[in-house]
Amino acid sequence: MKNEEDVKKLLSRKGLKRTPLRIALLGRFLETDHSLSYTDFDALTGNTADKSTIYRNLNRFEQVGLLHRIEDASGVAKYAYGDNRSQHHHLHFLCDSCHNTYCLNKTEEKSIKVPEGFQPRSVNILINGTCPNC
Repeated sequence: MKNEEDVKKLLSRKGLKRTPLRIALLGRFLETDHSLSYTDFDALTGNTADKSTIYRNLNRFEQVGLLHRIEDASGVAKYAYGDNRSQHHHLHFLCDSCHNTYCLNKTEEKSIKVPEGFQPRSVNILINGTCPNC
């Protein structure tokens, strides 16, 4: 896990209690380069935390801007570190081989114009292919 003190500081800055589960969850996000799903955390906790507790914490992290949810067409909710609410929207890359989804924060965003009268709420661009690890 990333330095536990750094994780605790992040939680405190967002006004969240520093529970062992939250420290473990956020620490895991900070040490990985791709998105994570519930099943990734079920193994991390040794099946000691129930599903609703993990989801409640992931949703709370999303509400305070520690995480953002990724829709990658897998049908499974995935989350990645970082706040999509205040940053520009970024692209995501889904590896066809390992099925990991990566945030592509350093790619140039192209403006998408929608027809008059449409009110876009969010943009989700997913690129499929093979990641450098595969």
